[in-house]
Amino acid sequence: MADITPLELESLRKVFQPLIGLKINWLSIPNQALPGFEPSQIAVIVNTLLDAILPQIEHLATDDENAKRLRSVGLKKAPGIIGQREGYPDYVHTSGKRVELKGLFVDNADLAMKRPPTAREPSARLKENVTMDVIHPENDALLLAAAQLKEDESGGCSPYIIDIGVFSMVECVRARDASLAKRGGRWFDGVPKVVKKSSEAKYAGGKRLAAGDYEKDTNFGKLKRIPYQPLQDFMRKHGAI
Repeated sequence: MADITPLELESLRKVFQPLIGLKINWLSIPNQALPGFEPSQIAVIVNTLLDAILPQIEHLATDDENAKRLRSVGLKKAPGIIGQREGYPDYVHTSGKRVELKGLFVDNADLAMKRPPTAREPSARLKENVTMDVIHPENDALLLAAAQLKEDESGGCSPYIIDIGVFSMVECVRARDASLAKRGGRWFDGVPKVVKKSSEAKYAGGKRLAAGDYEKDTNFGKLKRIPYQPLQDFMRKHGAI
């Protein structure tokens, strides 16, 4: 079956273009409270909001014209299994394409926040529940929404969507899984695992490894680590690499 095409991805990207510049006014943090937060803590809050907001994005509109424009985004929450928290995909688009949303929080250096000595790696990832068995290669896209906290006219700070990226899901998953294999990793009962440090010499020497020589890959699927060039370019553009 054919993969989703660059033309189809570009068409989705144009449809989602109204999201850029959108203020997520369901969250406002007073300026004086910012020093108590790390960017990674804000990222968790903002990404959770994005997931809840996109299917009802028209409620963020500030006037009738903007509301009409945002309704054209055409996303609705995908039907899922009752009680299933990590269902796939997140959304179905009116075009029939299926969309998985991930948020990329972009730190705003102009805001006074509690920053650790080294920046934390973005947590967004394509988890092990997103496999070739559940993907529709011809229909599935990854929507990556870059959001940043900015001051607004009220004296508080709210997140704004500053950019979007739309990528072929099947290409992302192929690159993710190829990276695992290249590092000597394997799947065990649906869990991606890599060679333990204590067994790396055995692996390098070409010796046969047992199940006990592997451990869960705790970095599996992190977007920063998926070697798919269009995705890497987007992450680099926003300082995530």
